[in-house]
Amino acid sequence: MLNRFLHPKSHQFVHQLVLVFFVVGIVCSKALMSIGILLGLLNLILEADYVAYWNSMKSSKSFWLISGLFLLHAMAIIWTSNITEGLDDLRMKTTLITVPLIVFSKSDLVTQKKRFLLNLLIWVVFLISCINVLAYFQLFGSREYLDMRQLSLFGSHIRFSLLVAFSIGLSLHFYIETGKIYFLVAIIFLVFYAIFSQVFSGLVALLIVLVCFGLYYLKYKKFVALSYASIFIVICSTSYIAVYILQPNETKVLPVNLQQLSKEWKSKSNLDFYGKDKKQQPLHSTIIRYLHSKDLPADSLGMSKLSGVDVREIENGTADIHEKTPGFIGKLNEVRFQLHQTNDPNGSTILQRFEFWKTGLEIINENWLIGVGTGDIKSEFQRKYNENKSKLLPQNRLEAHNTFMTFFITFGVFGFLLLIYFLYYQFIQFYKVNDIVGLMFLLIMSSSFITEDTLETQMGITIFSFLFSVLSVRSDQ
Repeated sequence: MLNRFLHPKSHQFVHQLVLVFFVVGIVCSKALMSIGILLGLLNLILEADYVAYWNSMKSSKSFWLISGLFLLHAMAIIWTSNITEGLDDLRMKTTLITVPLIVFSKSDLVTQKKRFLLNLLIWVVFLISCINVLAYFQLFGSREYLDMRQLSLFGSHIRFSLLVAFSIGLSLHFYIETGKIYFLVAIIFLVFYAIFSQVFSGLVALLIVLVCFGLYYLKYKKFVALSYASIFIVICSTSYIAVYILQPNETKVLPVNLQQLSKEWKSKSNLDFYGKDKKQQPLHSTIIRYLHSKDLPADSLGMSKLSGVDVREIENGTADIHEKTPGFIGKLNEVRFQLHQTNDPNGSTILQRFEFWKTGLEIINENWLIGVGTGDIKSEFQRKYNENKSKLLPQNRLEAHNTFMTFFITFGVFGFLLLIYFLYYQFIQFYKVNDIVGLMFLLIMSSSFITEDTLETQMGITIFSFLFSVLSVRSDQ
């Protein structure tokens, strides 16, 4: 229709614009993601070349598999007991079918523009990373940061960290192909960002990138020294991490005087000494641990040594000065402490996940065949938390934070196996065509499925469905 009034290839131009909206949107703008979906579907409807769309999609098993994930959610409405919640969840999951439909309906165009889109992704991620770092160091703005998770200004720090790791892999791939120096600049800065941001999922994804490239080039006997170096770095890094975090924190025998601490704390802060810090940890415990981490006694003398900056760190939930070590070591210190403090899971992202998974496994045991249905997972978790008298505070009683477990709970064993088959099939397709970028993306996303409900947020669903579709076009045809 637009071709009659505008440029002869106006529908093609609009479709390319929609793809650009998706690339920018998955990095920093939910609004652009939504606009992209609406504009993309409207453009297809107005163009009305339905036979061409069908011919483009029908032979792609990847399209039908990802669409099947949406149909699974729709079918599971039948046995849910919370229709309202189920329909709301289904509304969000429509992205699993709308975005692939937009991409696969014009697979030839997407194939032509794939390299451009991936290059654009690298530089949008690079730009947003620069903005995040500059804002963090107060080179513009005056934002107060409670912890490193707030480094990501435009969305989830976890989702962005995965895009950073994927962009590092893309930059490495293009640098090896072209030798362009600007890809090397992107690699160096984004690796710095991945380490500085302290997002564990992003660091794991970065190790996956190194393993992928190491094994890929060993297979073809290229860059053999670099490949062995990459694998060696990963082995040494994971070994170091395992040894470091499994080693208990050094215990210090220093004085503790709660009466003196309480009196001195009142003169330094408005927070209740026996209340919670901003991470919902017992504040008095945070104070004691912070003082001891500085080799100070937990009494009036130790409190007198604290600066205003120290007080703010304690209020924000920093329990050990070693957690403030920039980058990777700071994150390891935080993880190590959490693993060896098992009394109270609140405030500990790791221990909370253990509680989520323990509860999730109990729900699976009760509903292993067909699951609880679309829309019931939140109420089932709350029921089980109450039944178990969980130590988690109400605001911390969340769902599985594991996509595989979420599928098992929601759809039962057959839904879980469908997700496994979906990932396995696509892995084989990427492997058959030697698509290192596709393999890298799939492994990064699969790793995020272990510790996150990636497909339970709008941003996560759109990142997965869009990049999966772009990378899968023509891989199985």
